[in-house]
Amino acid sequence: MLKALRDIRSLRVHILHPKDRECDELVAQVRRIGCRVEAVWPPQDDIPPETNIAFLLFRQDILTDSLLKALADRLPELTLIGIVEFESPAVIEAVVRAGAKAVITKPIRPFGLLTSMIIANTLSERIKSSSDRLAKLQARINGLKRIEQAKSILMSRKGLSEQDAYDTLRERAMAKRTTMESISSAIIEANEFFGT
Repeated sequence: MLKALRDIRSLRVHILHPKDRECDELVAQVRRIGCRVEAVWPPQDDIPPETNIAFLLFRQDILTDSLLKALADRLPELTLIGIVEFESPAVIEAVVRAGAKAVITKPIRPFGLLTSMIIANTLSERIKSSSDRLAKLQARINGLKRIEQAKSILMSRKGLSEQDAYDTLRERAMAKRTTMESISSAIIEANEFFGT
């Protein structure tokens, strides 16, 4: 069974939609799915940090724009599902800009809601995993650049060959039980402090 389907009942859902019959139906359907759900209107400036999925009604109004600005810091980590009443270029642009992972249309119907939630949450998890992996790779590249810079300093200051400079960095890192990147950073900082 798909992990996202197994985990759906552990999700916390926040619905930003005016209190009306459709909102009540959406809340009831999300509860039937097994999620903990809270509907809030008018929206506050923030969504609780434990929220996994947020449904947001997109309209061509100032309230939607101001809410998206208030949520800007949370949007990368939050699974956002847009609710749209009609497809205008401005609404579509707002949904895309906000990074919604799925869209449901009004009138809201139960059919497709679970699928939209699963797909949106799976996409969010994949994006977060890719972002984390990218950050680790970027840190690794930066570390390799520091090692190259430290090797260059050792080669010019000590007259070492490239392999000897690398071996020196590795030996110092092993002796101090630290990474070659941290030894390289110390060499770079010392070189900057004492000048070229």
